[in-house]
Amino acid sequence: MDRRVALLRISSNLALLVGSLAVTLGVAELVLRAVVPSSKSYFTQVPGTDWTLTAAPDVLPGVEGDAHFRINDSGIRGRAFGADSTEFRMLAVGGSTTECTILDETEVWTHLLEVNLERTAEGRRIWVGNVALAGKSTRDHVLHLKYLLPQYPRIDVVLALVGANDLQVALWQGWSYRLPASVTEPAAEAERMAFAFQRRPVAIHVPTGYKSTHVAWYKATALWQVARRVHWTWHRHQTFKLPRLVPTLQAARLERYKTQNLIDSLPSLDAPLVEYRRNLNAMADIAIKAGVELVFITQPSAWRQDMPYAQQRLLYAGAMETTGRSDRSYYTTRALAVAMARYNATLLAVCHQRGLDCVDAAAAMPRDTTALYDDMHFNEHGARLFAGVLAEHFRRRPAFVGPLPRLHSGR
Repeated sequence: MDRRVALLRISSNLALLVGSLAVTLGVAELVLRAVVPSSKSYFTQVPGTDWTLTAAPDVLPGVEGDAHFRINDSGIRGRAFGADSTEFRMLAVGGSTTECTILDETEVWTHLLEVNLERTAEGRRIWVGNVALAGKSTRDHVLHLKYLLPQYPRIDVVLALVGANDLQVALWQGWSYRLPASVTEPAAEAERMAFAFQRRPVAIHVPTGYKSTHVAWYKATALWQVARRVHWTWHRHQTFKLPRLVPTLQAARLERYKTQNLIDSLPSLDAPLVEYRRNLNAMADIAIKAGVELVFITQPSAWRQDMPYAQQRLLYAGAMETTGRSDRSYYTTRALAVAMARYNATLLAVCHQRGLDCVDAAAAMPRDTTALYDDMHFNEHGARLFAGVLAEHFRRRPAFVGPLPRLHSGR
């Protein structure tokens, strides 16, 4: 009997503890939603982030020394908006090939473009900001333009280096790809917001009816969001050893290199390219409505049929979704090259149809370790070359062409 009474007391105390904890958390949730200010801005990067990464040249050919990755108070990689409202402003959107996490802030191509161009023909100072985030596709860039452009001071040009992540999503799904609902539809947009932005107004005050198949319910609570902010505050000022930051890179490379499951054929890209074209047009529509010029850039890559084995050992991308890692299949470099060419061709076609400016950087960049340290990411020299390609393109535009020299008749 005494044992039963003891068990009942323990159960009662445990239930009381759980109930008290639930009430405490509930009260804390309500208080936080009431008193913690919710940011009214959208951020692809967390403002104030300040990382120092130490490179490993044996892992990343062409990348050496420490790299500083800093995000300003506006959530942009680059200098703050200038006090001079006449400055000519360019904003770069994209994935990891624009973000360039492992390159120093003085070596990322957006900064180099700013330095190369310096001023317009009228003397306006050039500003180039970078809001790219690794893993994001044009599905996310539609939302980036929609929500970021209205919150910034005037932006003159948006630079969009796109295609690689859209391609990888399509090839990952392979023959099972299904065309998703347009991200411009309200339900699809709501589902995508948590993936497109690291911070957004929904972080604390969650709108009634907010649902997302991509976000667990607890991640929409104020408790989770406050804890996440504390975590970012703690980690945003750190020094990383690059091999620790990306410990899976070499393992991923080895997995691809040793695979016996190589696919040299491609699934139909018709539906994925419908999605890609739809997103490009949506980006163009948003830019036009905002009075901003949109400049698309084709995606350079290392993929080609005759890649040397030494360079193939640096690749990791091009996998197809499988039930386990042991039987994972990868597309050959020939197949990847064909697929990337189709995406770049689609981009050029949209530019032609819409009368948009476009830079065919894929045709101008080297496809080896002189420019890339893996499938598509720029090393230090590659970033300089890429910035040079863009600078040369812009110098031919009216805003950067000075007045013609006055001819003298000799009288």
